Amino acid sequence: MQLLKSLYKINSKSGKEAAIKAFVQGYLSTMNLDIRCDAFGNLFITKGVADSYPTIVAHLDEVHDVENRKIVVEEDMIYACDNGGNRVGLGADDKNGVWMALKLLEMKPILKVALFIHEEKLNGEAGCRGSRFCNLAEFDNAMCLLQCDKRGAAEVVSVGKGDIRLCEEGFIPQDILDRYGYQYTVGGRTDVVALRERGLDKNCCNISCGYYNAHKEDEYTLFSELENALNFVSQVVDYFLNK
Repeated sequence: MQLLKSLYKINSKSGKEAAIKAFVQGYLSTMNLDIRCDAFGNLFITKGVADSYPTIVAHLDEVHDVENRKIVVEEDMIYACDNGGNRVGLGADDKNGVWMALKLLEMKPILKVALFIHEEKLNGEAGCRGSRFCNLAEFDNAMCLLQCDKRGAAEVVSVGKGDIRLCEEGFIPQDILDRYGYQYTVGGRTDVVALRERGLDKNCCNISCGYYNAHKEDEYTLFSELENALNFVSQVVDYFLNK
């Protein structure tokens, strides 16, 4: 849990992602990885040598602008307070996804990760800017894109905002869905939706990862649900690696 708490403590409001990018690069510095920052500022990380890669997607930014967050753990719940004990945004949207990406890079021999900046709206400007302006050729060697940026638990978004079809029916085998209690649903807009809108011809989805009350001061994470999400995505990655 220490890695997750360290991520939560970083202020990464959209437009201020430098600190969390530096943390991620430092955390991964001892691993044998190819880490690149594109012209827009997104991070692309590749582990292992393969013709194609299961690809994990998350975004580095958050909506909150909070310094000196105190991270509180009460049994299964994690939330944040300021120095006065008042609840403040945790940044679990989408630091939970970043945590999952880092954990999976530790666990898997073959993997690609895309960590986007500027996913949240900023000063009236539309969100998903990192994914709207990246080079789609970054995903030429992706088997599929699994984004971890959905509130709640046990849902896989297969149709995004605007009726954007993200993946084919049966993309994730039913037995894996059942094992971890997941089911398909319709969701909102995030990076994989923006990529599909731009014409990315890869199966994608957005997976819930245990955070609640996103964008609000009483945001929180249920750690057991985040762990279940990690185990679920790990199983999906293994499925595609062995396919």
